[in-house]
Amino acid sequence: MIRKVLSLALFVTGVLLVVASVVRGEASLALLLFIPIIYGGGWMMGLGILLIISSFLLLFLLPLESDSKVVKGESKYGGVVFIGPIPFVFGSDTKVAKIMMYIGLAIALILLFLYILLIM
Repeated sequence: MIRKVLSLALFVTGVLLVVASVVRGEASLALLLFIPIIYGGGWMMGLGILLIISSFLLLFLLPLESDSKVVKGESKYGGVVFIGPIPFVFGSDTKVAKIMMYIGLAIALILLFLYILLIM
């Protein structure tokens, strides 16, 4: 449980640092065909990317801790796939799909906000 919370905290902090880097002008946002790309330099951008990568490593690649209290049951899953600016969501049940829909909408709005901010 602690590993999941720490990974989420690292990810959110990394994303905030990357967004702050774009807002401060250290990084830029561009579209390659329909794929949003964030690139740039500066310590905020570098630290943000490092934190995002370390959050994935912490969550997915480190050995899982064994928990004797874990009850085996049905697992739920979901995801968001962006094709251009449109998020497509999937999930094993409606609750997970709704959560993924909100996450996809939030990501799309953040990218739209950053794109508009750079145009002005």
